[in-house]
Amino acid sequence: MEAWDNLAHQVTLLAINPETGRVRRRTDLALATAGGALAELALQERVSLVNKKVRVHDPRPTEDPLLDTMLRVLAEQGERRPTRILDTARKAYLNQALGELVTNGWVILTPGSGLRGDRYRVVDTERLERIRQEAAAALRNPETVPARTACLGGLAAQLALAKELVPELNWRQRWSAKSKLERRDWVVKAMRDVISARQAAAAAAAS
Repeated sequence: MEAWDNLAHQVTLLAINPETGRVRRRTDLALATAGGALAELALQERVSLVNKKVRVHDPRPTEDPLLDTMLRVLAEQGERRPTRILDTARKAYLNQALGELVTNGWVILTPGSGLRGDRYRVVDTERLERIRQEAAAALRNPETVPARTACLGGLAAQLALAKELVPELNWRQRWSAKSKLERRDWVVKAMRDVISARQAAAAAAAS
């Protein structure tokens, strides 16, 4: 993995619609980018889940701006449950991840005007294809792929991208893969729990 090419960047690239340039499912992607940063820190053994709360083991800067933003937040706010960390992320990580995709030259931004939102054209299509293949591999083999691949696939599944990534699988197979990835990765499970809680709250408010 190249510098500044973390799971948050990867899942953000996946969420850009290649035809329209729009960012899909922004609300859920805000969670996914925060989750990607948190998972990346876990994979680098900077943080871990201890007694159901995230504990920082190594607060030193990583030289990755997005990860360092997450490290600062974790250091300032102390140990918290993953769901709490993701639920309070808002759009900070999403906006930073999108900005870094532009800075790194992976996408080109066309700023929106009036009612039209920003558009992003993916320049590094080879990078995007590699990420798509990795996420698809996780959905096809959720129990055997490496931890990094499983997390990427799980985040993509939470963004409802599974049908696009593995069209050959039927809905039962995609649902099964999504469930297995949720059980494998605590960050993916946290994202699922936050989305479920928001949906339940919305349903209760509407009734």
